[in-house]
Amino acid sequence: MPDFRSYHEHAPKNVGDQVLLGPEESNHLVAANRARVGDSVSLFNGLGCECEARLLDANKRKALLEITEISFAPPTPYRIALAQALPKGKLMESIIRKASEIGAQQIFPVASKRCEAKVDAKKQDTKNAKWSTAALEGAKQSGNPYLVQIEDLTDFQSFMELSRAFELKLIASLEPHALPLKQHLASRKEKLPSSAICLIGPEGDFTPEEYEEAAQNGFLPTRLGPYVMRSETAAVHALSILQHELTNR
Repeated sequence: MPDFRSYHEHAPKNVGDQVLLGPEESNHLVAANRARVGDSVSLFNGLGCECEARLLDANKRKALLEITEISFAPPTPYRIALAQALPKGKLMESIIRKASEIGAQQIFPVASKRCEAKVDAKKQDTKNAKWSTAALEGAKQSGNPYLVQIEDLTDFQSFMELSRAFELKLIASLEPHALPLKQHLASRKEKLPSSAICLIGPEGDFTPEEYEEAAQNGFLPTRLGPYVMRSETAAVHALSILQHELTNR
């Protein structure tokens, strides 16, 4: 794989096609990464198309690439998603970046009762743009040919409805009866789920009422380890286990 990796939403159709990058991608490739004319560049569209290209014009605002090879990475046979109660500060961006590196396909930002972070409706577009940038950075860093899909921010009750699409539903829990994540998967060893989602709470954890509502909607209380993890650590830990177990089915 070339050292340089760029994103373009439209997949080229033929070897020899030329692709003009937008200002942000051009600046990142030429100014930040210091790519020069003749350098090899990996180009991906976030939907599985992977191309090898050669830099024809090292322009910081409109870099020009020539496609030398086109391939397609098939999607995984399973779907992993993260439902994350909004953490404070910039932690959500970090979580999205790492989830993209791990290979999560979908992220649901959730506003639960104890979330310290509040998103002003007027600033939601700005927040969405930052989250999308974090997802793209994670894909570039890891070589993931697919961009993680970030859903609109939703409240806890509305998310319960959306979660019905998943076969296995887990909620990170400190409750005494919570079982280890791998034990939940071991009970399904004969037929591992084709889709799984893990719901991670905020800094103040979920309320008893939210735990009860999650249980009523099929979420399994899940212990992620012997210690209490920060929200962002729990998200990465849970996704890593799910990815490993479902990949090596």
